[in-house]
Amino acid sequence: MKKTTITNDHTKVNSPVGSAGFSPSGGIPGGTAEPSSGMASPVTRHALNPPADNYELLNCGIDSLDLGLFVTWNDQWSKTRELLETGKQLAQEGKLLPETTDLARQYQHLPSGKPPNYRYGIRFLEYLAFIAKSDSYRTSPNVYISLTSSVLWHESFSTILELLTFDLEHFGGTIDRIQPSRCDLAVDFRLTPPPNFQFLEQYTVSRSRKVSTHINSGILETYYCGSPAAPVRLRIYDKGKEIQISNKHWFLDLWHTDDPANIWRVEYQLRRPFLHQYRINTLEDLWEKIGGMWAYLTGEWFSLRLPDNDKAERRTIHLWWWAAVQESGNILGVNNGERRRFDSDNPQQIDKILPHVFSRMITIAALSGIKDRKASISKLLELLDKYGSETTFREKLNEKLLKLGYRGTLGGADDDDLPF
Repeated sequence: MKKTTITNDHTKVNSPVGSAGFSPSGGIPGGTAEPSSGMASPVTRHALNPPADNYELLNCGIDSLDLGLFVTWNDQWSKTRELLETGKQLAQEGKLLPETTDLARQYQHLPSGKPPNYRYGIRFLEYLAFIAKSDSYRTSPNVYISLTSSVLWHESFSTILELLTFDLEHFGGTIDRIQPSRCDLAVDFRLTPPPNFQFLEQYTVSRSRKVSTHINSGILETYYCGSPAAPVRLRIYDKGKEIQISNKHWFLDLWHTDDPANIWRVEYQLRRPFLHQYRINTLEDLWEKIGGMWAYLTGEWFSLRLPDNDKAERRTIHLWWWAAVQESGNILGVNNGERRRFDSDNPQQIDKILPHVFSRMITIAALSGIKDRKASISKLLELLDKYGSETTFREKLNEKLLKLGYRGTLGGADDDDLPF
């Protein structure tokens, strides 16, 4: 069995504005975190067959990143909007001619924006920019940026931010705040032999029950877990075959190989609702919590575990490949223990309920002839104590917990896609 650590070329980080960065060859934020010593340590073969006799870690980082920008436009915004409108109309007529900024940066207008919030679209070499029609932002971003995979893997994030800043200045915009809107985390392995559907079905423990596959001539090419619009979706797929179709042959240089055979990717697609649950509102939040997110995603949301316990969350992580998938998170960043928090965990939700409870207490006090606040509270407690038994309380509590959903502790067959 073969295990390797990532070389210095993969873990080199260029620090951007702030405390985080991207590797120019690996999309790695947050510093120079090294893989744990376990990544190079031999592991005793388990009685059950591993998914691969040999595997090699090739790459780990951020493959997709969408950003919501809060942008202030200068007093020429009305003129800028007219230019954007004209460019959009010409693009719809098929008259797509590249234009140039004052810094010789080429761009192209798109025939459509990103409905429903962003009317205009612009394509730069490194990203797509979608711009709202309004002259100012409120609680939502007014510019949406979708960075290309190639720029994320090849450039430092400081360079990316500079490009965004200069390009928007050309249109009269100043970036006030940046909010991550989508982030895809990926790790690439060479697996021999590659995983098949039967193996994944046998060992999968997941919070989502929705599974789909793409199988070609009986051979698994892509395994999906989670619905397309869910806050989290996992893809395990043949990345070596995918780059032949998408013409992303530059991945071969990142992998330091000429042979794309048997290179598989584990990729978690994280949408804004999931990032919100981790309270990720800035880029700094993302760099700080990315290691903890990976630990949760590979340990709790989806993992491969041995069928050695009736309770799924207590099963042993499948050794070899999936243990290496988990440990690759050390490259992304330190696990700071941050937990996923649902809106029901927020104390503000309780604050919204209190006015209703207080109003009912006032009604009870009026009907009971009570005029003292503390006496009213005591009366309410007395009535509540008599109203429901311990059994009724437990039944109603369990019912409510199911409706609130997962809140940090596994409770059996949790499912991110269930509309509780």
